[in-house]
Amino acid sequence: MTDRCLPDAETIEAVLASHEGAWGAGLRVLSVRDLSPGLGQAAVLEVSATGTDGRPSRWIVKIPGWGHQSLLDSRDAQLDRREARFFGSDIPGLLPRGLATPPDATLVSHNGLAWIVMRDIGTALHRPWTPAAATTTALRTALLYIPGALRPDLLDTPWLERAGYAAYAHHIPAGHDNLDALADDPRLRTLFTREQVHALHACLDAAAELNSRAAALPTTLVHGDLTPRNAGLDGDDALVLIDWEHVGIGPVGFDLGTFVSLYRAFGGHGELDEPALLQSYGQAVSDLADTDLLPSATLGFATVHLTWGLHLRLGPGLTALRQGLHGKTPEDLAPHLDDIRSGCLRALSWASAAGVDTAGH
Repeated sequence: MTDRCLPDAETIEAVLASHEGAWGAGLRVLSVRDLSPGLGQAAVLEVSATGTDGRPSRWIVKIPGWGHQSLLDSRDAQLDRREARFFGSDIPGLLPRGLATPPDATLVSHNGLAWIVMRDIGTALHRPWTPAAATTTALRTALLYIPGALRPDLLDTPWLERAGYAAYAHHIPAGHDNLDALADDPRLRTLFTREQVHALHACLDAAAELNSRAAALPTTLVHGDLTPRNAGLDGDDALVLIDWEHVGIGPVGFDLGTFVSLYRAFGGHGELDEPALLQSYGQAVSDLADTDLLPSATLGFATVHLTWGLHLRLGPGLTALRQGLHGKTPEDLAPHLDDIRSGCLRALSWASAAGVDTAGH
C-alpha cells in the first residue's frame, strides 16, 4: 500500500452526490477534518455539511485500506475489507436493543475503494468513562451473544475474525527482546522488577497453551477491538460501537477483557473492580445462554489480558518507546510507561486464573 492524499471537501461532496444515502440530495460539504488514528490503516474524516433545507449535519467518512502503515502490523489479510463487509451484511440488524452501530451507515464505492459513511456519534463517544459506565458496558457487551444464538450459521461466516486473542502473537519475539533490553536502557530499566520480567517472559512463552485453551471455550460474536475509544453510551445507555475491523468469533469474556485492559490508557476515570465487572458480565451472558458461562468467561477474560494485551504492550508498545516515537522527555514518556506497566501488571494478576505458572520460570 502507498499513502494517498486525503480527499478534500469538493471530492467528498461529489462522491456522496453520486450515491443515494441518508444525507439526501443536494448535500453541501462545508469542512473536512482528519480524524485518522495514529495506528490505524484507514482514513477517518469528520465532515460538516448542510442539506438543501439548510439544516446542518455531521458525518464520518471512513475509507479502509487508505494506505497508512501501522506499527501494530496485524498481518490480517481481511482487515481492510472486514468492516465494509460487516456493514454490508445483516449482522448490524441482528444486534439487540442495548447495542448499536452509528446510524445511517452506508457503503459507497469510489475508485475501487469502499467508503463507509455514517452519522457522527461524537456526543456518545465523548461521554466520560467511569466505573458505573464500565458496569453498563459489561452488561451490554454480554448482548453480543444474542446474534449467534439466534442465527448459529452466523458463526460460520468466513470473513469474520477468529482467534483475535492471537492476532498479535507474531510480536512475541520482539516482546522477549524488549524485556531483555530494559536493564540497559536508563529510561526503562525501572519499568519492571527482575521478578516481574521473569513472569512476563513466562506469560509470553505460554501463548500457544493459552490459545489452545481459548479455542475450546464457548464462543460469541465479538467486536474484537472493544476499547473505550471505540465505544460510547448514548442517552438511552445503549452501547454504541465503532471500528468493526476486528469483528469476529471469540471466547466469552474476550471483549470485556479488551475493554478493561485499555480502560486507563484510553481515558477511563477511577479504578475498576475487575472481578465485579466480570461477575456482572458472566451472569448476564449465562442468563442469555441458559447455562453457567462464568468459568468460561473468566478464562476468556484472563486470556485476552495475557495474549492480546501483553503482546501489544511488550511488542510494538515497548518498541515505540525504545525508538523514541513517543518523545524522549519524562513528561512525554510518562503516560505510555504507565499504560505498559499497569497493563502488564494487571495481566500478571490474572495469570493464575488462566492457568499460567509465573513463579517457576
